[in-house]
Amino acid sequence: MRTLAVRTIIALLAAGALSSAAAAENPITFIENELKAGKKIIVVPPGVYRLTPKNGVYLTLRDLSGVTIDFTGVEFLGLVNTRMLEIENCVDVTLKGLTIDYDPLPFTQARIVEVDDQKNWTVEVIEGYPSEDARGGWPIQVYGRESLELVNPMRFEDNAAAIRTGERVYRITGGKNRSGALGDIVVFSCNNSRDKNGKRETGKDYAVFSRDCVNLRLEGFTVYSARSMAFREDGNTKAVYLNCKVARRPPETDHVQRGLKRLRSGNHDAFHSRFAKVGPQIIGCYAHYHCDDCVNITGLYSIVVKADGDELRIIAVEDGRYLPVAGDSIQIMTPRFGRRLPDAEVLSVTPDGGTTVADEALLRTLSLWPGSYRWYSTAFIMRIDRAEPLEMGSVIIDSRCGSGFLVKDCDFGHTRARGILFKGSDGIVENNTVVDCSGPGIWAGPSYAWMEGPCCSNVKVIGNRFRGCGGAGIVITGKTGLKIDLPANGHRDIVVSGNTITGTTRGIQVTGCTNLDISNNVLELRTKRPEGAIILENVVNVTQENNVVSTRETKPE
Repeated sequence: MRTLAVRTIIALLAAGALSSAAAAENPITFIENELKAGKKIIVVPPGVYRLTPKNGVYLTLRDLSGVTIDFTGVEFLGLVNTRMLEIENCVDVTLKGLTIDYDPLPFTQARIVEVDDQKNWTVEVIEGYPSEDARGGWPIQVYGRESLELVNPMRFEDNAAAIRTGERVYRITGGKNRSGALGDIVVFSCNNSRDKNGKRETGKDYAVFSRDCVNLRLEGFTVYSARSMAFREDGNTKAVYLNCKVARRPPETDHVQRGLKRLRSGNHDAFHSRFAKVGPQIIGCYAHYHCDDCVNITGLYSIVVKADGDELRIIAVEDGRYLPVAGDSIQIMTPRFGRRLPDAEVLSVTPDGGTTVADEALLRTLSLWPGSYRWYSTAFIMRIDRAEPLEMGSVIIDSRCGSGFLVKDCDFGHTRARGILFKGSDGIVENNTVVDCSGPGIWAGPSYAWMEGPCCSNVKVIGNRFRGCGGAGIVITGKTGLKIDLPANGHRDIVVSGNTITGTTRGIQVTGCTNLDISNNVLELRTKRPEGAIILENVVNVTQENNVVSTRETKPE
C-alpha cells in the first residue's frame, strides 16, 4: 500500500492543500484555542490533516452560540474509524466546507476467486484496501466485474459472515442472497477502530453526530467514507444540511493507490434524523453508493407495559431524554387491531426505574427487529388527559417528532435500501431525483418492527423524479405489531403531485390515509399491469386527477 501517491502529493501541493500552515498546525488545537479566545468566526488554514481521535472523537463542539467555523479547503483524514465531529447543545452554529475521509477505510474490496457448491465465496482483497478487522463484514455487497454496479444489494441474515483465512483472503459464508460470480467485486465493512495503543473505539460510529442543537447549519460538507452513518442527529431543532455530499472518492484525489476505484461511500445511512423537535432541512445534497437509506427522518416509539386508567407505565430508549413532557401531544397506536387512537395530551412524566424481568419478557414477545428490544432500558409513569385501557405492547410517541422537515433539490441513489424515508408532519419533499435504489424511492410511515414513527400529517411530495427504484416509486404505508395494515386515520392530509416515476413495477402505493390528493403524476411502469400504477388500501376521501400512466414489459436497465 503506498500512501499519498507522488502524483497526488504534487497535485495537492500545487493547489495549496498541503500548506505550511496545515503542516505546522494541529487544527483541533487551533479551533479549541480560537474558541477559548472568544472568536465567533474561525477560519481553519486549508490543508489535509492526518488526525487521531481523543476519547473516540476527533473534534467536539459543545455549548456554543453564534459561532461560524470555515473549513473551506480543509480535509480531516482520520487514522481511526470513529466519530469525526460531535456537536452538542449548540445554537446558531454554522460549519462550512469540511471534507472527511479515513485511512484505513472502514470497508474493503475483494475479488471472488472461487465459488463452491453452497455458493460460499473465497475472495482476495484488492491492492490498496485493508485486509484486517473485517470479521463479520456487514453489510456484504457484490458489484459486477464489468459494470462495477450493484448486482447483489446485500448478502444478509442466515449467519452471513466474512472470515479471514489468509493474509489477504476471506471466506464469505451464509446469507439468503448468495448471488455472485467469479471475478465480481465483494465490498464489506471493516472495523479499523483501534487507537495507537490498540484500544478499540466503540459506540462512536457516525462521521458527523449532532445532538440537541438549535439552528445548526452544515454547508458544503463532503464525506467520502464513514464507518456507519455519514450525518446523524438526535433531538435537533431545524438543522440545515446545505449542499452536503456522501460520495465515492475519485481515484485521482485518493490518498492511497488502489487496484480498483472505490465502489462504496458510507457504510450505512447518509442523513439520519431522530427525535427532531423541528425536522431537518436537507437542501441541494447528494448521496450515492452508501449502504442504507439516503434520508431517514424519524422518532422512536415508547412501549406501554401497563395501563391503569389515565396512568401508563412505559419503557423508553435513550434514557427517556426525548420523551414528550407535560403539555405535549402524543400519538397512540395499538398492535393487535392496528388502531390509531385519538391523540392525547401528556399531564405528567415521572421516572420509574429500570426495566423489570417482566418488561424484558414482554419485549421479547413483540414483533421487533432482532435485538432492538435491547434499546429499551428505562421506565416512566405517564399520565394522560383521559383513561385509556391500552393493551400491552401499544406504543406512544411525541406527535411533533420530525415535524416541519424539508428535503429539496437533492440527488440520491445507487443504494441497497430506500431513497427518502420520513415519519412526521408538516413536511415537504420537493424536486429531488432518486435513482436505482433497491427499495422504493420514498417510504413514509411508521414501522413497529423498528419502533419508528409517527404517522404523517400535512405532507407534500411534489415535483420529484424516481427512476429504477425497487418495487415502487412512492410508498406511504405502515404496519402495526401484528403486521396489520394501518387504518384509514393513520396518515392524514397527504399530497402527491407532479412526480415522475419510471422503471418500476408499481407507481404510487398508499395505505391508511384520510384526505389524499394524487394528481398530475407521470407513471411509466415496467410492467403490463396498469393496476399497479396507483394502489390504495384503507384510504378515505381521495382525489385523483390528471395522472398519466403508461405500461410496458421491459427489463430493468
